Amino acid sequence: MTQPGYDALAATYEETFPDPFYSPLERRAVDAFADAVGERDGVPRVIDVGCGTGNTARHLSERGLTVDGVDPSVEMLAIARNKHAGITFHDGDHRLAGVDLGTVDGVLARFSLIHVRPEEIPPVLADWRRRLPAGALLLVAGQANDEAGVVEFDHAVAPAWRWHPDSMAATLAAAGFAEVWRTVSRPDATHRFPEYHLLARAD
Repeated sequence: MTQPGYDALAATYEETFPDPFYSPLERRAVDAFADAVGERDGVPRVIDVGCGTGNTARHLSERGLTVDGVDPSVEMLAIARNKHAGITFHDGDHRLAGVDLGTVDGVLARFSLIHVRPEEIPPVLADWRRRLPAGALLLVAGQANDEAGVVEFDHAVAPAWRWHPDSMAATLAAAGFAEVWRTVSRPDATHRFPEYHLLARAD
């Protein structure tokens, strides 16, 4: 999987969105994830799926976590590596091929799985669960749909889909992840759609 749209807009994206969070709720959701992962033994390791220019990875690193970022956009990764020298970034996509999940304490997928076709999500999540240790945490976030199921929407960069939070929770459960908590925010002046953050634990 490649992301030519994000490659073309990488510099503009970084200039437009230098902060990884666009609301206090988003920051608190990620911090709650970091706190939960931090309760695990040792120095917890987290994978940031669809890390983009690495700003969320940096935030997690500053919270004391060991972070690996993964992204299919070569240009986004170039910015990430230039800005965040102490973090490891991998060229890859949501399948996390070549990433050892057996030693991972948490996976973060914020606004990245929206670009994966809905029929691909169940096998991807099942594969993650198979490779992750029991108790590992997964935080998924994306634009939400008020009606049950999944709908495609007009994302400015790449094809994208909005999930109803219940539909995502059911898909996670079928893959072997138990929901811990979720947040859902309503549209506002800077958000066209509802958005959710959903934390789940590998059973």
